[in-house]
Amino acid sequence: MKKMIRMGMMVAAMFFAVTTVAKAQDAQQQGRRGGGGGAGRITAVLKDSMKVSDAIVAKADSIQKAYAAQQAPLMEAMRGGDADARTKMMDLRTKQTADIKALLNDEQKAQFDKIMAAFPQGRRGGN
Repeated sequence: MKKMIRMGMMVAAMFFAVTTVAKAQDAQQQGRRGGGGGAGRITAVLKDSMKVSDAIVAKADSIQKAYAAQQAPLMEAMRGGDADARTKMMDLRTKQTADIKALLNDEQKAQFDKIMAAFPQGRRGGN
């Protein structure tokens, strides 16, 4: 009887260990696929690669959050098959980039464009 209880406890412990690891790996995959990656990417470029002031990073972050609120319903519409939503989304992203670049001086704008051009655009294949 004790052996069966011990075996049951071991099975339960193994189950919880495996599901915890699987869940952690899934969260990493979601972050890598772009669950908000675009916004974090721009902030990271400004902060880490370009070394702009914290004030500019904060303003850029607030701009990104404002546009994210506008983009969320468009993302849902795109998932629903709305072809016009894609065009609206592209327009919003263009305006967002222009608003962020307005915070930068001419030298920083050129550096920003160069860095952003190096990033892959659009959907990527793979997992």
